[in-house]
Amino acid sequence: MNNMTFLKQIGNLKMSAKLIYMASRNKTIRFYATYNTFYKLSNLKLAFSCQYLHKKYRYYSFKSDDTDSDAEDNEYKRDIKNIILPRTNDLLTIKISESKSLHDIFELIQHNKSQLNWENISMAIAMIRELQIIYYRVCMHEKNLNCSNIIFENKFENILTNNDFLNLLNLLEKHHLFMDIQCLSYSILCLYKIGVNLNCKVNQTLSLKLKELLMTTPIEEIPTCILSRFTVSTVSQRDLSGLYILKDVWPIILKKINSCETFEDIKHVSICMYNLPWFLNKSTMNKYVKKVEQILFNNKPQDDEKVKCIIKVLRLLNSPYWANQNIDLIRSLLLALQDKIQHIALYDMIQLQMIIVKQFEPYQLFEEINQVTSKWLSKAEVDADVTVLRLLSCIVPSSSPSRRKHIEGLLKKQFVLNNNFSQLCIGPLFNIIRNLKTSDVHLCDVYWSSVVDWLSSDNSSLREHHKLLRICNRYMNFNNNMAGTYRNYKFENQMIIWLNEELDHGVSGIVPSRFSKIFSFFISYPNAKIGYEIPEPWVKKILNSIGQYNVYDCYIISRGLNTAFVNRKKKVSLVMFLDQYVRLCTALNKRCLEILNQEPNLNINQLNSMYRGYNHRLNMNDPELFYKILDRYKIIKSEDLSSRTIREVIYNLVVSDWYDGELLDKCLKYYIKNYKYLLAENIEKILTFFFLYGANSETFIVFLPCAVEVINRDKFKMSGLNFMRACLALCYFYSLPKSIADYLFSVEFLEKLDDELNNCYAKATYPIKVRQILMLLNRAVCIDNPEFDVPWFHTKYCEEIQSLVHKNTSSFYLDVEKKLNQLINNKGYLKTNSFSPYGYKLDFEILLNTSEKSNNIFKNEKIILLLLNEKDLRKTDNEIRGLHKLKQRHLEILGYKVIWIKKSIWNSMFMTEPEAKLSYLKSLIWSKS
Repeated sequence: MNNMTFLKQIGNLKMSAKLIYMASRNKTIRFYATYNTFYKLSNLKLAFSCQYLHKKYRYYSFKSDDTDSDAEDNEYKRDIKNIILPRTNDLLTIKISESKSLHDIFELIQHNKSQLNWENISMAIAMIRELQIIYYRVCMHEKNLNCSNIIFENKFENILTNNDFLNLLNLLEKHHLFMDIQCLSYSILCLYKIGVNLNCKVNQTLSLKLKELLMTTPIEEIPTCILSRFTVSTVSQRDLSGLYILKDVWPIILKKINSCETFEDIKHVSICMYNLPWFLNKSTMNKYVKKVEQILFNNKPQDDEKVKCIIKVLRLLNSPYWANQNIDLIRSLLLALQDKIQHIALYDMIQLQMIIVKQFEPYQLFEEINQVTSKWLSKAEVDADVTVLRLLSCIVPSSSPSRRKHIEGLLKKQFVLNNNFSQLCIGPLFNIIRNLKTSDVHLCDVYWSSVVDWLSSDNSSLREHHKLLRICNRYMNFNNNMAGTYRNYKFENQMIIWLNEELDHGVSGIVPSRFSKIFSFFISYPNAKIGYEIPEPWVKKILNSIGQYNVYDCYIISRGLNTAFVNRKKKVSLVMFLDQYVRLCTALNKRCLEILNQEPNLNINQLNSMYRGYNHRLNMNDPELFYKILDRYKIIKSEDLSSRTIREVIYNLVVSDWYDGELLDKCLKYYIKNYKYLLAENIEKILTFFFLYGANSETFIVFLPCAVEVINRDKFKMSGLNFMRACLALCYFYSLPKSIADYLFSVEFLEKLDDELNNCYAKATYPIKVRQILMLLNRAVCIDNPEFDVPWFHTKYCEEIQSLVHKNTSSFYLDVEKKLNQLINNKGYLKTNSFSPYGYKLDFEILLNTSEKSNNIFKNEKIILLLLNEKDLRKTDNEIRGLHKLKQRHLEILGYKVIWIKKSIWNSMFMTEPEAKLSYLKSLIWSKS
């Protein structure tokens, strides 16, 4: 089909697709009625409407780049002849399959051009791809190491302009009619992997021929590998033409789900479905899940094919929309790989590690993978190729500070000092540097400057919109990981120029999901060159099209506004920006309300994105939206949760400073049921949350023994700060066992803390946090658990802190002090701004034994008056938070009577009476209780 015909067919469908989209957006229940109504309107058979209607099942980025259908991740040279032409005895085909270089292949083709057949051409294309794989794995590795003495005979970087290769493409087009379905599909995949333009004539000719063969061949005679090759290569076009071609192939894939009998079948069907998320719906996934369970859990022997199959299945199930609907199956598949990790191929290991990092469970596989991958650190010192980099990028998040420092040294040695690494390293290097959280700004500058230099090459395909947007998103995530402290102005300014060009000449300006990303990046990083206000036409564009943005788009825009607001805080005169900020946040709040009202079945990931987006819109609270989001969580069941989603829920609750007992009970039930699979890092998050809010529940009491078991199991692997936070929470709930306390105050742990402090990236804040929480723990254990016989070793530290504390001069404090002086005649027995043993700050300390009222109470009673501001109380019920409850408990153990004075009561209406405040203090101090 030529481009003009295709555009005409799009035009015929444009209005009907628009109408369907407007009327039925995301309402898949009415899909079939809508489909039947408009089916006859176009030859495209509503491929576009199908995309719109199933938008909620769509992932947010294409995944076909790293999805291979024919095991190219094999670490050894493959027998290509046996894959595509196992029965041929053609001598020339056999010679081509044994070629060692491009020169050999082209020489054989040239010398035998008068007797070439389709088998020879197919084998030549396949072998070029095979040699290209070897080139990028070996030769690019040598380039990374800056070995300039290596001579590259196979110029794969210029293969697309090689005359011999272009002649081969002409021969391929000439002989394609004689090719069988196996060679045809493999040739299409190889052309895509080599980099041949998918819209060129030879590619289109082969695709149409293969599609014709698929339509006319009985389904039972079509191998699943043919479908996966065709899907991977065709969907990579990243436009609707690819979906149009595949819409007729999709029914074949659906029927293949039912007929799957082997691991190989399931693997290839999984690849097809992974690359066609727009076509998936719940019934299809249910059918697929049943088939997976049937084939993978029938006690067949474990082999390499089963492992590869499981990993491909996990990639599909782990996609954003389906992950939480199949969490038990995902965990079962991961656990099926136990004790097999050491036998898994390196490339499969990388994919598996990425899946587990996203899931944050199960613990058993985390531990096994960590042991197996640790050996690659020593290999990286001499073989720092892109493969090892990818593996290191998976290791870094769970590495200790000393190991991270070691990896940082490897990066500087192998890549940064030479500033010479290939484009293949860009992605893995980003993941490593981002998770290192290094304080070395030079390392970060070299990386981002290299990214700009790479994108600035003559190859315009590197600057396609999806690649630019992916890199922009990486930069924003990187900046966020560095707490907003890192800026690379060269990168920011150049990216803004390219994004402006895309808006002027591309279609991103009219695609909401793309424009939201461009808008978010553009407004996040202001400087004097581009200005500090948002271009007003962009603001109007967002406001006029706000109804087209989905939950994720609203989140992306909100994140950009948050970063923009923070980066402009010091610019006090930006009246125009503040006005734009208010208008945009108000519109986003309104849009989120519309989504909640229109879509009753938002999943947990969508709710978490909406909640986080709401939190990003600083100072623009909307109580109606906030309570509706919380209310929508009520329909979520504990079975719908996972470690990752619970982690996000806890984060959102902390940022919004909110305690929701019902929602947290659901999270706890999931943790209680699955605690054996959980990481201690996740347990710590929810323990700390309950401690800080001073909350408790029956479900939490049941959860505590599970938490203790997990923390005790992982105590040697947790980061020092997280481990101490968990211990403090356990101490607060009287659940800290002696085994954990012994390790907490051991020389081994304290040395580990010193190592963390020496290698941390936030040297201005992290050591302060660590020292403060260690003091709190030391105090808590000394007072609550004297039987542990832990010494108090923070006297000097507390004295240093006390010397820096200034006298409280707030109006609330001064008013209370004034009334207390009036109430107690002998001012010598009223102490202000004093400190208790173990370093607690006391607002007012009263010794009543010598006051004029002392005959009414016990002699030598010590009373402490502590002031409570609004931030010291929970928003939900005005109850005291955990740290203050712990302070009260400790002071009472030390012999004090503790009295709280809330600012809200002190400044309330009834306190305006002349003697009201004095009477109130009398009732508190001399109460009979």
